[in-house]
Amino acid sequence: MSGAALAIMAWIFLGLELGLKDALAMGHSHVAPSFMFCLVTFIAMFTSHPRPTWCAMGLGLLMDLTFRIPLRDGMGVGLIPGPHALAYVLAVQLITALRGLVIKRNPLTVGFLSFMGAIVAQIVMVGILSIRMMWGDAIFALEAAPSRELLARLASAAYTGVLGCVVSLVLFPLAPWLGLQVQSRRR
Repeated sequence: MSGAALAIMAWIFLGLELGLKDALAMGHSHVAPSFMFCLVTFIAMFTSHPRPTWCAMGLGLLMDLTFRIPLRDGMGVGLIPGPHALAYVLAVQLITALRGLVIKRNPLTVGFLSFMGAIVAQIVMVGILSIRMMWGDAIFALEAAPSRELLARLASAAYTGVLGCVVSLVLFPLAPWLGLQVQSRRR
C-alpha cells in the first residue's frame, strides 16, 4: 500500500467528513454518515493484517483531533485524543475477521462491512464517553442520555453503510493507485 496515496486519500476523506457531514445529516438530528470510516473499511478489506490496524489507529487519531465534543454548561467544545482511534481499531478487527467470508469485489460488501464496523465503533464511542461521565468528568457531556445517543449513532452507522456502497464505486477504480490488490487470483 502506498503511504503517499493513503495520505492524499485521508486528506480528501477528512475534507469530505468535515465539509459534507452536516449537509448530509437527516433533519436536525445528528444522524450523519462517516466518510472516513468508509475509507477505513476499504483499507481493512484489502490489506494484510498489521496494516489495517495501524491505518485505523492513525485515521482515528486524525478524527479525534477534528471531532469536537460539547462541554457542559455551554462552555464551548473540547477534544479527547483516543476514542475514535480505539473505536476504529476494534471495528477493523471485526472487518478483518469477516472479510474472508464475503465477496470482496462487490460494492454491497463494502456497505455491509461499513455498517457492521460502524456499529462496533459507535458502541465503543458512546461507551467511552459514558464511562468518562460516570467517573465524574465534569467537563464533557453527551448531547443526550447514553441510550438515546447510542440510538442516534446506530442510525448513523446504517447511514454509513449506505454511503459505503456509494463510495466503493469510486474507491474500487482507485484501488490500484492506492496499491491495493482488489482482484482475486484465479485457481
